[in-house]
Amino acid sequence: MPSSQRTLLPLFPLSVVMFPGSRLPLHIFEERYKLLINECIAANSAFGINLMYENKIRSIGCVARVVEVLERHADGTMEIVVEGARRYTLHGFADTRHAYSIGSISYYDDATEMVDHALVDEAASLYNKFVTIAFKGTVQSLEAFPDSSCLSFVMVQKAGLEMVQRQLFLTMTSENTRLRFLIRHFELMLPLLNDKNRIDTIIVNDGYVAIR
Repeated sequence: MPSSQRTLLPLFPLSVVMFPGSRLPLHIFEERYKLLINECIAANSAFGINLMYENKIRSIGCVARVVEVLERHADGTMEIVVEGARRYTLHGFADTRHAYSIGSISYYDDATEMVDHALVDEAASLYNKFVTIAFKGTVQSLEAFPDSSCLSFVMVQKAGLEMVQRQLFLTMTSENTRLRFLIRHFELMLPLLNDKNRIDTIIVNDGYVAIR
């Protein structure tokens, strides 16, 4: 559920959709983002990732924290891994003197509901078939965990959704709705996986390109 309380969060707009619990490697090279990431590392603080798509920043984003610094280079560039956390709505930008943008945001969570265990089982079964065929054993399959409240955010990372679909998925506030979305998606995609070129496209793009 959305919160009415607003707070400030430094932003790092990217051409990706970050999901809660997902991990993403980043190459940091722009001076303003070197500054942002170094400040976050020093203070053990977070920043926000919003999708920048077709020259427009999307309002729903995901908090990210640096969980690993893989390498630092002499020129200050670095290779890091970040992990997604809570989602938020971007309402506007604060007028500050920072080199990077500061957003006025409010956090939101899923609506209160009972997760449908039958949907969890069905989605997990289809996901396992999908990644087994598409990734040829390089992506670990998963067991259905009926007590999981956000298994959908695990599956979506390798589901082969288009950018706009991924952003829509991020905005959904019901685990049952997300599971139904994934079930429909996998049911459409699985019959198409006999095409080697389509499989190769998914693998090259790490599961983040839709199959046509």
